[in-house]
Amino acid sequence: MILFILISGCEKKEYTLPVEFKLNFSIKNEPILGGSMTIEEIGLGLNSIDIRGYREQGEDVFLTRDFEQGKLFVIKPTLPSVTEKLDIPQGLYNPISFSLIFQPDSDESDIIDDLLDWLEDFDSEDDLAVLQEDLGDIIEDYLEEITPCIILKGKFTYNGITRDIVIVVNDPLTFQILGKNKNGGLSVILDKNVVNAGNLQINPSYWFTVITPAMLNESFIGLIDDKEYILLSKYVNSQIYNTIFSRMEESTILTINE
Repeated sequence: MILFILISGCEKKEYTLPVEFKLNFSIKNEPILGGSMTIEEIGLGLNSIDIRGYREQGEDVFLTRDFEQGKLFVIKPTLPSVTEKLDIPQGLYNPISFSLIFQPDSDESDIIDDLLDWLEDFDSEDDLAVLQEDLGDIIEDYLEEITPCIILKGKFTYNGITRDIVIVVNDPLTFQILGKNKNGGLSVILDKNVVNAGNLQINPSYWFTVITPAMLNESFIGLIDDKEYILLSKYVNSQIYNTIFSRMEESTILTINE
């Protein structure tokens, strides 16, 4: 009886032992719009990461990593993945999910006021150059003044002309992503005797699958110091923005212990 209690206690302790889990953020390396678009960086402004795990042995796991002041993860194709380290109890999970809770920047309200004024001018202003320069000022504010939930910066080339492209998402949102093993299944093992890591991969190529270069080229242009910018937001070039935004969460995948 004493031996049984000791063994049971050891097993229970094993279930509660945490492992260091490295959550790596990366960008999937696939051509975008047939190679006409390249990514410079993608920023994710997070409020927290929630982990929900259901184990076949031991108690289920409910953890939250809070970022009190928010945390910006800047992911670049040219650099190694960005990593957030987490402590998660070991065990066999089926399933385990990671929810990215994004943190909108409230300072966007001033930019939105300018955007609404710009949209009114868009319906009445005849001077295209003025509209483009005013939009350029707004784009510059997005780049310099706030940290939105999601921001993409890149380059778009069409008919020999290269423009900067900026995508801005700043609404409250949550991406819930199921962790999968290297074979695509939901059964995942975290073991203190191995290195445990998850590759959370963003796929901009998929975002643009239903957009053509010609469609993107028809976007309204903003000017910053005579450089042409395409802003995709829910206020400007919104039809393309909505198409892209609807594909963001579904194309984000998490592979654990590849």
